[in-house]
Amino acid sequence: MKLDLLLYKFKRVLFFLREKGFKWTWNYIHLYTFYGTKNTFIIKLIHWLQFYPPYLEVEITTMCNLKCIMCEHTYWKEPDRDMSFEQFKKIVDQFPKLKWIGLTGIGESFLNKDFMKMLRYVKSKNIFVELYDNFYFLDSKAAEEFIEMGVDQLFISLDAATKETYEKIRVGSNFERVTNNVRNFIQLKKEKKKYFPEVDFHYIINRLNINEIPQYIELVHSLAGGERTVVRFTRMLHKFKEVSDLFVEVPEEMIQAAEKRAKELGVILTWNRDVPQAKPPISHCTVWLMPFIFVTGHVIPCCSGNEAGNRDFQKATALGNIYEQSFKDIWNGEKYKTLRRMIRENKVPAVCRDCCAFDVKNKT
Repeated sequence: MKLDLLLYKFKRVLFFLREKGFKWTWNYIHLYTFYGTKNTFIIKLIHWLQFYPPYLEVEITTMCNLKCIMCEHTYWKEPDRDMSFEQFKKIVDQFPKLKWIGLTGIGESFLNKDFMKMLRYVKSKNIFVELYDNFYFLDSKAAEEFIEMGVDQLFISLDAATKETYEKIRVGSNFERVTNNVRNFIQLKKEKKKYFPEVDFHYIINRLNINEIPQYIELVHSLAGGERTVVRFTRMLHKFKEVSDLFVEVPEEMIQAAEKRAKELGVILTWNRDVPQAKPPISHCTVWLMPFIFVTGHVIPCCSGNEAGNRDFQKATALGNIYEQSFKDIWNGEKYKTLRRMIRENKVPAVCRDCCAFDVKNKT
């Protein structure tokens, strides 16, 4: 089995070399070697080297047309705003060796008029671009540009197998519109004979949809129409006051049933790091290599504290504000140094209090 996996990875790297070239392929290898690694030697190496972040997430808007019942945006009081292209460019240019970027924050990217311009800018630098999108606005025109631009990875945020459940969860959306946009996107890729973007499906598990997981795998198999299909399941990241009744852990028998059905249909399943109930110690964390920058400019070490219904706390404990000082100064500042030291010593910095991926209980 291990030999089969190694052979698959080797063939995948060769394919990427042919399709994308050496620089892009190196960016891909770098991400999957260092970010979120479980290898204790590499973890120690990263803590020792503390190299300047090669990965970045930028929240380009907090505008949203939906009122998803599990999302903190539905309940917060923060005014909606966009990041301008000039602000975005100034941030990206501070990471000259950037290998990967995510442009999904707590908002709908298509509502920022500069979204496509931002995408074109980072793609011009041969940076690996990952997006999450609910496919409400991703119509045939946008699909054409995504494919021609060569966006690298696109997660379809679709959290139910039925119209009734989906529209209860993603209030304001439309199940038929979204699934039609998905089918059309995948069909357009086929017609153009393009491999990229790699299209994966993302499902946030809550009380309303947990029993639809096996049926969802069948839906995804149908929507993909024989294309490579990956589903990433994520448990709701946090249980804050307004959503506490929706929060559920994922029982082991459900995981096994899902994996059995996926294997039968040839669907690849992945489980986000928040799904296992036993969490690794925070000293194993390397995700601070991927800082998350709010639309307001606040810099936090990663995205794991998002969706905790605690936005004001996140801004109050931020490591700095990139609109007020350079990222280099923030990275070399006392707050960031203290954070890296505390994580190395298996202590939990205040900003990491709501982390959903590592064991932070009774250590803050």
